[in-house]
Amino acid sequence: MRKKEYGHYTNQNGMMGIVGSEALRATNIKYLNDEHEFQHALDLIRKIMPETRFEQHHPDYSKYLEYIEAIEKKIQALDNYKSDSIFTVSFTEETDLLSQWRGYCPGNNGFCISIDADGIYEEACKIFNNVYLLDCVYNKEKKESDLKDLLNKHWFMFISAARSKEKEKVIDSLATEIILLASHFKHPSFSEEKEKRIVVILEYAPDNDLRFREGQFSIVPYIELPAPRSLINKIIIGPCSNKKLSKRSLEAFLEKMYGVPIFIGGPVVELSSTPYRSW
Repeated sequence: MRKKEYGHYTNQNGMMGIVGSEALRATNIKYLNDEHEFQHALDLIRKIMPETRFEQHHPDYSKYLEYIEAIEKKIQALDNYKSDSIFTVSFTEETDLLSQWRGYCPGNNGFCISIDADGIYEEACKIFNNVYLLDCVYNKEKKESDLKDLLNKHWFMFISAARSKEKEKVIDSLATEIILLASHFKHPSFSEEKEKRIVVILEYAPDNDLRFREGQFSIVPYIELPAPRSLINKIIIGPCSNKKLSKRSLEAFLEKMYGVPIFIGGPVVELSSTPYRSW
């Protein structure tokens, strides 16, 4: 069965870099707009944690207060430093979406690389331990439901723990799952993107893993995920003024990179159906 393809939007420089280096950049979440969504998830947990799950006379009342206190301390720690270890790269089911062209490809030099996201995930798992392929969650009720289920599951694990170290492991496990949920929560206004993302959690970043690039306001840390050219199925050229020239120049570039004429091998080249005037 053919795997579903997903699009990765980028500008001309990004497309040439991905094809040329056979790598995708997973950016630290603190340097993306999604960092606000990450913070929102932490705030949401604070909101949905009931102040009193039990009456004071209930035998588990003191344990529950201990659980809530441990969670709050962990959330404060996540606020302070945990997002430093989260790196993401995004894909979308929509490979020719006007809002994506506008948002990710300014300057009329955008490209959407249609790629096997599952294959990228499998390649990343060969290098990193904590790698996840996740569908973004946009619905508010779904977010709250997922977080409540998470808190309830770990509550039962917490009261079953006999020792302090076991309780710490439960809270650490909860923190990891909170990070995973928060890393793919997005605002409902972005739901048309139908985004999927690869998330990598680095407990420790060796010097050869962590890289840096120039950003608009600061230096941006990122890691590279292998993206073999064989996983690229199609490249869509975004809205532009000279479609014929753009298509031919891309085909020439791909022939150079793949070492064969475009009609023999390499990805399919298509033009966006979005009118240039709408851009």
